[in-house]
Amino acid sequence: MNNKTRSDNLPPSILIAVGSTGGHYFPAVALAEKILEINPGMSISFAGEKKIENLEIWSKKGFRFMAIPVLKRPRRRFLMPALCFVAVFVLLKSMLLVSGKKIDLIVCMGSYATVFIGIVGLLTRKNIILHEQNFVPGLANRILNRLGVPAAIGFPGTEKFLRKTIVTGIPIRKEFLSTTKNFEKYGLSSGKFTILVLGGSQGAHFINQIVCDCISLLDPEKYQIIHITGKNDYKEVKSFYEGKTINRYLCDFTYEIPDLMNLADIAIARAGAGTIAELSFKGIPSIFIPYPFADGHQRFNAIQVEKNGCIVINQDQAKPQIIIDSIKKIQSEIEERKKLFRSSGVYDVNGKFAQLCLDLIKKNG
Repeated sequence: MNNKTRSDNLPPSILIAVGSTGGHYFPAVALAEKILEINPGMSISFAGEKKIENLEIWSKKGFRFMAIPVLKRPRRRFLMPALCFVAVFVLLKSMLLVSGKKIDLIVCMGSYATVFIGIVGLLTRKNIILHEQNFVPGLANRILNRLGVPAAIGFPGTEKFLRKTIVTGIPIRKEFLSTTKNFEKYGLSSGKFTILVLGGSQGAHFINQIVCDCISLLDPEKYQIIHITGKNDYKEVKSFYEGKTINRYLCDFTYEIPDLMNLADIAIARAGAGTIAELSFKGIPSIFIPYPFADGHQRFNAIQVEKNGCIVINQDQAKPQIIIDSIKKIQSEIEERKKLFRSSGVYDVNGKFAQLCLDLIKKNG
């Protein structure tokens, strides 16, 4: 049997290249799940930085993950010339990963970790598409798009920054479809207004700090907290809550975010695109405090849903009383704001992007 015949007998295959934060790999996992729901015979694998190689989510979901080297800009200028040599190394490593394999589609989910996989895909004439979660595209996706790669986008309006786009929304994992509310499991009460605190997959020190500053201003008879701190601040925040009378559920990181969101009335969060999509799907009106760095892309994300029942507060303007006033403002209009946020259209739960990927394979197969 020759190589071509052997390759033809293999199932259709997709390689999804991801960045190292939950904002990149959670939508990618959601995409993979939806593709397999539509076409169970599909073979899907992931590629990304070595530091996320051992995440529980790959084994939990049964996906193969391949570590790839990444090109990072050095902090010191005198090291810039070495960047060329590193680039050649990363390109060759990416070439070994992609070339000679039966890959029917490469999906790049953004971040510098995906650029060379995309470039190799172009050089080897693979089908390739990128997905941009943020309202303002990152550099990696802008580079690939300029090289001719079409883009699926999460936010309506992002098409003004990119060429050859289609609005699909941001894929949502199937766990978010559950609406079960289990307050008892987390030691919470169904009769209290529940505030969910999120800092993204890495946690957010400022949000942890400002929420702790707000606790004394909340009536423990009326409010309770779900506080996901991130690993760095967990011990400090846990120590802060000791002796406090407000009811709370505290953890550093959890895969049970969908279940916890089912209990929440409101959220205080960073404005990562994935977080916005998940909160929007659940209809949880939120106070967004965008991360003020990384080219300000979180602020642009947040502004897009400010008209959908959410409140956006710049980090340098966030004070405890402003947060408390914002909580009470949303609380007074909770049902209207839930409906508005649910109508934002930034999430993809029906598999629009998954179907687009399958159509590309069929069209070019």
